[in-house]
Amino acid sequence: MEFEGEKIKEISGYNCLKGKEYAKGEFKDPRRILTTTVRIKNAKYPRIPVRTETGVPKDKLQCCLSELNEIVLDAPIEIGEKIIDNACGTGISVIASRSLSAYSGAEEETRCSSER
Repeated sequence: MEFEGEKIKEISGYNCLKGKEYAKGEFKDPRRILTTTVRIKNAKYPRIPVRTETGVPKDKLQCCLSELNEIVLDAPIEIGEKIIDNACGTGISVIASRSLSAYSGAEEETRCSSER
């Protein structure tokens, strides 16, 4: 790719139009899908995986991580459920990547005592 300041002069080395569009996007507005975990209470596991619905501008990734670090969810959570509607003012939603049901711990105690 050849560029001058903020202007792309030439893009080369791509095999399809999607490659060319990707290169333009990376130059003008690089974005990434953010995948991480969020704390959750009353579930079998202490964290639940989440992701952004679309790519987040790279300069907003740290802000989104900080915002997600402050969240503590309460089980149950369903896959696809919105965790944040507008992460760091980007207009991009963060959704749960898996379901986690509420868990009291009694299920484990029952299973363990019946195995003895």
